[in-house]
Amino acid sequence: MIDDKLLFDVAVDYFINKKLQREIAEELGVSRVQVSKYLKLAEERGIVKIEVISPEISDENQIKYEKILKKLFSLEKLILAPSYNNPERLLQSICKVASEYISNNIPNSHLNVGIGWGSTMTKLANSYNLFEKDLWNIVPLSGGISQIADERFNINYIVQNFAKNLNSKFTLIYLPFILEKNIKANIIKSSEFKKIVDLWNNLDVIIASVGYSISRSPLFRQNVIEGKYINDLEHLNIVGDILTHYFDLYGEIHDLDFVENIINISIEQYKNANLRIIVAGGLHKVESLIGLLRGQLVDVLITDRQTIENVVNYLHEEGVDTY
Repeated sequence: MIDDKLLFDVAVDYFINKKLQREIAEELGVSRVQVSKYLKLAEERGIVKIEVISPEISDENQIKYEKILKKLFSLEKLILAPSYNNPERLLQSICKVASEYISNNIPNSHLNVGIGWGSTMTKLANSYNLFEKDLWNIVPLSGGISQIADERFNINYIVQNFAKNLNSKFTLIYLPFILEKNIKANIIKSSEFKKIVDLWNNLDVIIASVGYSISRSPLFRQNVIEGKYINDLEHLNIVGDILTHYFDLYGEIHDLDFVENIINISIEQYKNANLRIIVAGGLHKVESLIGLLRGQLVDVLITDRQTIENVVNYLHEEGVDTY
């Protein structure tokens, strides 16, 4: 059996004295592969403990950017997460901070909490550091889409995962997202539709993300919404959407006629929610967030430091007084 003292000495040489594995191998008369095994074994035995600490957001930066957005857009609250160049690490970082905010700042009381879909919401729904909210009722904000075989657009899957990790109640929706023309008139008479609409009319909290690209959206790429609307939306200079309500850089909503045939929370119901939390980050969403802020479509924005820096710089280059 390899002695712990040997493993300790190898670990000290490598991690503290900064020797190369080749140098350690030559001193011990072993191969570099063997030195690598020693280091791995030292970690397994607890001789070496590696801690990865994410960069913290300074209070100064948090206060600075929150003041700017409050002044310009009357934003209620800004929460910043550490930024990463790797998209997956960035998403994890934002969702970690979002789950902490949700856990610590939204009470465990009888609340109807609406949930959107997409990559961010799927990741957030699977966060395991959410506190128990057993008095909440988690509510889907759209119908289901059978045409897209992707969990990120399976609204009932996302809602159930949220509820599971919060130990909360939930309501599922058994209506399709998009209907053939002239069918919706019959659907809205059903008890299922009336139940979900009643919930949408009485939302305490909405937690959602924001879309940023029309052409890359699976809703258009897989013809859930007819492709003919892409040109119409691009002509309107759309920069993003909130729960399939598209808006331009100045926050103006452009609901085209396809909304008449979808089962989805209306923009009026969205605006009437008591608290609207948006979780989104990445440089590709800078214009989306500007439109969202200008339209006053968010109360609490949870994003990352680099994204918000670029939002403020974008506004500054437009001639907006950001200081």
